[in-house]
Amino acid sequence: MSKVFCAVLLLGTCALGQQREIGFLGGGGFLKGLPVQDTSLPVTAGFQAGPAVGFLIGHDLYSRWSGEIRYVFEHQNLKLTAADGTAVSFGGQAHVVQYDVVFHTRPRNEKIRPYVAMGGGIKLYRGTGTETAYRPLMDYAYLTRTQELKPMFAVGGGVKVRMSRRTTLRIDLRDQITRFPEKVIAPAPGTKLSGWLHDFLPAVGISWDF
Repeated sequence: MSKVFCAVLLLGTCALGQQREIGFLGGGGFLKGLPVQDTSLPVTAGFQAGPAVGFLIGHDLYSRWSGEIRYVFEHQNLKLTAADGTAVSFGGQAHVVQYDVVFHTRPRNEKIRPYVAMGGGIKLYRGTGTETAYRPLMDYAYLTRTQELKPMFAVGGGVKVRMSRRTTLRIDLRDQITRFPEKVIAPAPGTKLSGWLHDFLPAVGISWDF
């Protein structure tokens, strides 16, 4: 986790001369799991939906183009779900640091500014639960108390609504795309678990210009 905060500080320092906006976000993350392969019983591995909070630092130097550095914390419990109804969960969380290029469909002086965004960064998946000698569905995958850093690609968009000369309301959606963290949720011997995870993150926030 310390690596993530160091990355935030480094990126913030690089953008210090161009900062024009700071904001806070709150929302939730929603992920679709992936099937564990080579199993006798269909089992899905993934993460439960959970709350997310974060902050952003932006620079808005052009009429329609801007950039943003974001940090997001997500509460995401690990989970396994079987076709027979058996389910098990394990404490988890994620830390995200990213940089997005943002294109606004309307110029800066407009009150309402829809936008699209694209960028990338890193996502740290962490298992934080208590490991036990036995857990249901252990024949298929292990929910582990470890962490794994993954490169991340992000796309999305939203709308900014100017509330006052310096205050803006933001409604936002991002799709955070990473490879599956197979060390945090590890396939059991004889099974396979891999693929792409999409974390859909709707959020509402407030930002201030300075």
